[in-house]
Amino acid sequence: MEVNMSYKKICIIGAGNISNTRHIPSLEKIKECKICGIISDERKKIDRTYLRHKYLRDKPFLLIDTDKDIVEQLKQCKWFEEIDAVVIGTPPKQHFPMVRACLLLNKHVLVEKPMMMSVNECDEVMEIAHRNKRILQVMHSFQFSKGMEEMYSRYKSGEFGELKSILELQLTNRDRRLPVWYNELPLGLFYDEAAHFFYGARRFGGKLKVLNAHAQYNAQNDNTPRFLEAQLKSGNIPVQMYMNFNSPICEWGMILICDKKIAIYDYFKDIVVVLKNDNMHLAKDVLRTSFMFSFLFWKGFIKNGFKMLSHNLLYGHDRCMKKYIEAIDAGETCFELSAELGKEVVTAMNEVVRYVKEK
Repeated sequence: MEVNMSYKKICIIGAGNISNTRHIPSLEKIKECKICGIISDERKKIDRTYLRHKYLRDKPFLLIDTDKDIVEQLKQCKWFEEIDAVVIGTPPKQHFPMVRACLLLNKHVLVEKPMMMSVNECDEVMEIAHRNKRILQVMHSFQFSKGMEEMYSRYKSGEFGELKSILELQLTNRDRRLPVWYNELPLGLFYDEAAHFFYGARRFGGKLKVLNAHAQYNAQNDNTPRFLEAQLKSGNIPVQMYMNFNSPICEWGMILICDKKIAIYDYFKDIVVVLKNDNMHLAKDVLRTSFMFSFLFWKGFIKNGFKMLSHNLLYGHDRCMKKYIEAIDAGETCFELSAELGKEVVTAMNEVVRYVKEK
């Protein structure tokens, strides 16, 4: 196919699981862009990407050494000069040097969550992006999943009534496929995964403020807690987070507790279940609630189950990619994917880390 030169030339950086299962499939759906190169610090990841996405085999790659100057290595890569924008799916500790290098070389950047490891890193890359007039976005993807968008739209319409509190629950089975580097992070899996819960709560309430947090551990050499609990405020809305990293199953959920209705979002299945006030909690009310929960859950599960099996359930990554390309054209970004929100999430996550380590 002949390439339209008005297309955005995109480089994939990372080439791991998130790049192959979310970033590349999402970019494939956007006619205004074309993947024109791959960068990774491991040749086997590049080879797996070529094997999985055969049409990319003719695209150039760069095997980068993360222990050396990233800017200089990218400068010496001739094909990278032609790239308009990058999508970064590297481990979190590599976000800062990679984002900084790409912004310094005048590339637009979309980086996976969490944005950075520290507030200072956030400030530095935001300053470079502003100075060079480049788009810097953070992949806060679940805000644009179909289930979350439905829940947000129905909440904003007033259907649920007044929001009283938010409850967020994470159960994680460590026998599932996990990145090899997760326990190198502050609080291990918490730091890699918790951003979804922070920006999720932020959207329904307001600016995040961490009030308290504590954790229990399996062993001293295990950075990931056995259990973590955090209390926050999102605007004036109380937020309670419960995270168990020793569970035999994986389930993530966010519950909006309102005066008229309760809304339950299932992250992994991208399902929203809305239940009415059960009034006096009589037998008929309990039966009605139980029936509606089962019916709405299975209705959503059957619909999305086929998408999961066919690898077409992208959890909002496709919408984020579309908004990224639109932001490059418009020269401005929406708050939901902004570096400002990314910094706010990193700030809150590091506050949780501080509370836990002080106890």
